Amino acid sequence: MTDTTQAPSAPTGPAAGDGDGADKRARTRRMLSDRLRRYLELEAERGPEEAREVLLDGYPERQAARMGPLITGCSLAEGFGKALPLFAAMGFLEEAIDVSTDDEDVVMEVCRTCMCLTAAEDLGLAEPRPVLCELDFEATRRAFPEMSAESLRRRTDGHHVCVFRYARPRPAAPEGPS
Repeated sequence: MTDTTQAPSAPTGPAAGDGDGADKRARTRRMLSDRLRRYLELEAERGPEEAREVLLDGYPERQAARMGPLITGCSLAEGFGKALPLFAAMGFLEEAIDVSTDDEDVVMEVCRTCMCLTAAEDLGLAEPRPVLCELDFEATRRAFPEMSAESLRRRTDGHHVCVFRYARPRPAAPEGPS
């Protein structure tokens, strides 16, 4: 789930018009481009590790506050599914697919819209880099230490879609009758 702290929320009622949606998508693109630009500036000044840590400042806390309510008390697929309309309002075309096992609660997030590719295009970069999604993954891992987050496919690597895997252990079933 991408950090949309500065991005607008999804429309909440029938009065939200398409012009409002276009504005939200434009603001989201601008926010992503600004974040990537900031990372690249910091990377040039201080190196990749420090640039990453500067941009992660406060991000895990925002990720916990935003994701926690969505994924608590339900499967990851259900929780991610709750966020899909919010992402759609910001211009992200995504799906959440439940691929859980008996031992793991797992969701595959399939993204037709790549925030890293979009930001790189907006900045005129010849070679896009997966910086923004890697920051999201690290913020998620720090916010939810029991959860893994990884990229299986990325458009920045030439694939047609981005595919991300999020997993957490299933809680142990209580033993015996209560």
